[in-house]
Amino acid sequence: MRVALVGTGVQSIPPVGYGGVERTIAEFAKALRVAGHDPVVLNRVRHGRSLDEYLFALSVPGMVRAAGVDVVHASTPVVANRLALAGIPFVYTTHSRHWFERTGGRQRFGFWLERRAVRRAAATVALTPALRDVVARTVPAAMGALSVIPIGVDTDAFRPDLAARTGRVALGVGVVRPMKRWELAAQAAHEAGWTFRLVGPTPDPAYADRLRTIGPSVELLGEVMDDELRREYARADVLLHPSRVELLAGAVLQGLSAGLPVLGAAPIASLVEDGKTGWTAPAGASDAEIGRFLAVRLRELVEPTLRTRLSEEARRVASSRFSWPAVVAAHERVYETVRSGRPRR
Repeated sequence: MRVALVGTGVQSIPPVGYGGVERTIAEFAKALRVAGHDPVVLNRVRHGRSLDEYLFALSVPGMVRAAGVDVVHASTPVVANRLALAGIPFVYTTHSRHWFERTGGRQRFGFWLERRAVRRAAATVALTPALRDVVARTVPAAMGALSVIPIGVDTDAFRPDLAARTGRVALGVGVVRPMKRWELAAQAAHEAGWTFRLVGPTPDPAYADRLRTIGPSVELLGEVMDDELRREYARADVLLHPSRVELLAGAVLQGLSAGLPVLGAAPIASLVEDGKTGWTAPAGASDAEIGRFLAVRLRELVEPTLRTRLSEEARRVASSRFSWPAVVAAHERVYETVRSGRPRR
């Protein structure tokens, strides 16, 4: 099957640095190719500005028609709405946190675009059951064409290096902004006697400085190359992810694949099995309660036998639930339905 995977027009695919959607598209294309399909990545980067997505979207219908594909898969609402305007059927994967949180006119406009994209899609992929439920409530007409399919993780690339683990290194991966609540992770690690290593871009210098003041055990590494990122996962002992809002945290999937017990908050509860692959704080917990929760669990995970048991189960779950072959197989079923023009169920 020849599948067009449409990018954002903002960053290259794969991205040079940080870029979750672009990285997912690149890895998905590789997995489709391994499965015997013919993926075509459509993307054209101008200046790396958010505005460029709108300019790129204008050219997408022509690029799709020239590519001669069986299925078109969009991952941003701007591109999806442009495809709809051109009368081109498409599969849409929604990634937006606007389904759960909206502040200000710009985010409300983004939410309007999301709803419009889902309403016009031939099929919509939601990353988690929680996202599927809120999409179905908000856009009831889309309910029959909704599927839950997570993003995948390369379980060969993200693996544990048991010999390099010390038992006291907690890792965080993601953009260094207050919505991620890294201060809770850093403070909990400091109190429990762990080193906290945080990987990700730092667009908010004041917030980054605030994290550094928590103590010398807090290390901000900034953006790193892919090889170094994999090494950080392989050498760490625990992944901390207390983010306030998440759809499907790729960092958590990578952590599970690397055999890391995961500690976090309610937004990642669907990815973590309490007592088996880690723990998440109860829904509705305050920041102070989440911080205490993380510190208590870190003290427990000093015990090697517990840490090993959770590590092995995390690796097993990543392979069975989130490996790319499983994700591709789920998409194949959606693609066949759209390609054949069968009615929505």
